[in-house]
Amino acid sequence: MTPAVIAFVVFLAAMVAVATVRALIVIVPPNRAAVITGRTRLLTDGEQVGYRSVIGNRTLRVPIIETVQHMNLETFPIEISVTNAFSKGNIPLNVEAIANVKIASEPEAVFNNAVERLLGKTEDEIRALAKDTLMGNLRGVLATLTPEEVNEDRLGFAKALAEDAGEDLAALGFHLDVLKIQNVSDERGYLEAIGRKKAAEAVRDAEIAEADAQADTRE
Repeated sequence: MTPAVIAFVVFLAAMVAVATVRALIVIVPPNRAAVITGRTRLLTDGEQVGYRSVIGNRTLRVPIIETVQHMNLETFPIEISVTNAFSKGNIPLNVEAIANVKIASEPEAVFNNAVERLLGKTEDEIRALAKDTLMGNLRGVLATLTPEEVNEDRLGFAKALAEDAGEDLAALGFHLDVLKIQNVSDERGYLEAIGRKKAAEAVRDAEIAEADAQADTRE
């Protein structure tokens, strides 16, 4: 074998080796998680799982044995609304809200929930699962509050909803970033009637206060 042939073979082998290594390198940006399945490992709680994960880093996968799947960790908005959902006292209300949700990267237990329940699903399926969960929580929390509490203390309503939904979403592998109540209404005019009554009471109280002040002045 001539030196030229040997050099060519060495060069070819080196190129194949480089291409093989490049194919086995898994590079993961900070907004994604790579779930590498095929080998078992122990979690911090002692549970044995058949995968390892990489977020915002790089690793080498073992050929043939390991396969790689990715999950998007970016926040996505979910618009939720219910119509004629019963509040406390059986008064039906319409509520519109928006939530920012993402697949949780931590704590470890919640991320493991995401791997078990969300890995392999499409983004549309993931969004639908989060939305269905939030819709159920919205109806559940709404049933515990009066229309006045829902409409007048929207921050409190949103906080109660976030606390209730946060646990259920975490069990699925989600993290709830923000939740805001955008609109509360009803088709029977109940909230409008309450508003008119309170406005009338405010006017009456102001008139009484003014009359008392004038009486004090005359004295």
